[in-house]
Amino acid sequence: MIGNKYFNFINSKLKENLALRDIKTNWKQVKQIDKMIMYSTAYQNYQVKLLKFEGNAPINFEKASKYIFENQDAQKSNREVCDQLVNIETIDQDTIITLFKTKSMFLVNSRQILSVQHRRKLSEDEILITRDQIDDHENVPKSDAIKADAKFGVIYLKKINENATHVEIYQLVDPKGSIPVSFINFNQENQFVEFLKDLQNIQKM
Repeated sequence: MIGNKYFNFINSKLKENLALRDIKTNWKQVKQIDKMIMYSTAYQNYQVKLLKFEGNAPINFEKASKYIFENQDAQKSNREVCDQLVNIETIDQDTIITLFKTKSMFLVNSRQILSVQHRRKLSEDEILITRDQIDDHENVPKSDAIKADAKFGVIYLKKINENATHVEIYQLVDPKGSIPVSFINFNQENQFVEFLKDLQNIQKM
């Protein structure tokens, strides 16, 4: 990684992000499609569930890393509620600032998440991609969107062979506001379906 102004912040979150893989108990299986499984569990004092998507996917390791880190447009198109998923600033080859913003739907105001997205090579066959929330950035336009609380956005990719990759994704997002927590947890399965669409896109690369 090239040194940058977010280096200390990224590293301060690293231990917490890595510790997610040490959570071995209390995962509840929510859904399985092919070899990919969605789990959820309670996390600390959050009412919203911590999600884990895990499994062996028939995708190339390098192509998966490139797609997840770089292809914001394709990921946006797979998410029905997404209004914006854009690169706000490129810090270095492995660090960018991204803005995710949802559409306003019915009586629910749009939400937004501003993140430092960072790619780190843990070994020759393993990559970690983190999306750590930040408060503000000079390139973000003024908006009436509510800032969601994105506690975790963590993706592990581990190469099995040229055509298979083990994937683990951890996500915890509290949209804040007056949305009932039961409704949020109920609709988390949509995120699993969106992620599977990403895997399908990677297979076509």
